[in-house]
Amino acid sequence: MSLRWRLILSHTLIVVLCLAIVAVAVIGLLQGYRIRFATSRLDDMTVPIYIQARSLAQNQATLEQVWDSLEQQSEATGVYVLLVDHDRNVVRWASPDGTIGARLTRLPARALPEDLTEPYHGTYRVPAGQTLVFAAYPLAPLFGPQKANIPEALVLAVPVESALGLWARFSAPFLWAGLIALVVSVVVAILLARSVYRPIRRVTQAAQEMARGRYDQEIPLDGPAETKGLAASFNEMAKQVKLSQQRLRDFLSDVSHELRSPLTSIRGFAQAMVDGTARDGEAQSRAAAVIEDESKRMIRLVDELLELSRIESGQTKMAREPLDMNGLLKHCRELYALRAEENGVTMTANLEALPPVVGDADRLEQVFSNLLDNSLRHTPRGGEVAITARQAPSGLVEVAVSDTGPGIPPEQLPHIFERFYRADAAAAGGGAGLGLAIAREIVRAHGGDIEARSEPGKGAEFIVRLPAGQGPAT
Repeated sequence: MSLRWRLILSHTLIVVLCLAIVAVAVIGLLQGYRIRFATSRLDDMTVPIYIQARSLAQNQATLEQVWDSLEQQSEATGVYVLLVDHDRNVVRWASPDGTIGARLTRLPARALPEDLTEPYHGTYRVPAGQTLVFAAYPLAPLFGPQKANIPEALVLAVPVESALGLWARFSAPFLWAGLIALVVSVVVAILLARSVYRPIRRVTQAAQEMARGRYDQEIPLDGPAETKGLAASFNEMAKQVKLSQQRLRDFLSDVSHELRSPLTSIRGFAQAMVDGTARDGEAQSRAAAVIEDESKRMIRLVDELLELSRIESGQTKMAREPLDMNGLLKHCRELYALRAEENGVTMTANLEALPPVVGDADRLEQVFSNLLDNSLRHTPRGGEVAITARQAPSGLVEVAVSDTGPGIPPEQLPHIFERFYRADAAAAGGGAGLGLAIAREIVRAHGGDIEARSEPGKGAEFIVRLPAGQGPAT
């Protein structure tokens, strides 16, 4: 069964159960109400009858005269009249339909108290199964001393309407109200199920389209807050999946492009050695050297790709230990000092007292080494490469590596950290354009970020921000 019909049926079932509970509660209330109603009605009719019978007896009327009056009152009011002696035997009776007397000769046990001196109310069931509510009034000693067949009590009774009959009187409005409530609830259930089901159906259809390779899916944000949240999450997921697929296509395209050049060189020089084009030893040695260089280049490319993939997927575990950033930066400067001197480039370091940074020393050294290598490669003779480190007001440790090279064009600056992107392929020294992408992933794995700034003709600056650890560096 679909979610839509489950919602509709469950909502309808809840309403039906509520209506049934209300009906049972109403029947229970009517059960008590019918006794109270019958008793109130009985008092209104029987008190005048009793007063009239007592008045006749006190005025020396005979029992026959009193009884004739009681029979007339029974016919006129529909009240059952019984005269009961001291032993609770029914001496005389009168009923509007004339049937009660044929089946009733004695009141049930404990129907009346032993000493009846005041009016008494109660109920009892006649042998025919009918329930009567009665009011008993004392008559002794109006008709002489107590003895057999001398009435001691006047019992006036009316039948109590059955619960089914009472319910039938009120059933029509209740049934109409219940039917209207049920119809309204079904309509509300359909609308509610529609508001929940339609967004889910749209998500399902969009997911099916994405499974077919159509990633440009977007679901409108409507319905309840939960379905809006679901649609927003799906749209974000679809956006990320589309971006991932685009990145995958770009990655495969870039890898194919990067591998095509060395593979072409290897194939060409290998073919020259095989078909005899490279005949002399010098030509063969040159061909072998090119094959070796291009092979090494492919190996470096594959190694860098694997490293970048492992870092992005979280498979590479970074060490978490307090690092002295000043010591790390001084060590990186010493590694490139000789190369800077050979290139005629001045290398300076302006390092403030820094708090420790919790991280992987080897990986962070790889980041700063890459930045220094790029800066030295792009800085002409007589230029300067500077390392600056400070603690920012935000508490982050900022390390900037700047140079006085030609800078990076503004249109290239947003792409500088992308895979295989090289702002100056000629000056890249044959690199694959993965160094800055790897550096960014390492910095992000440490909870930091890296930024590139540049103005054409004024050099470039790379700023690494890392969260500081606890306590001062020692």
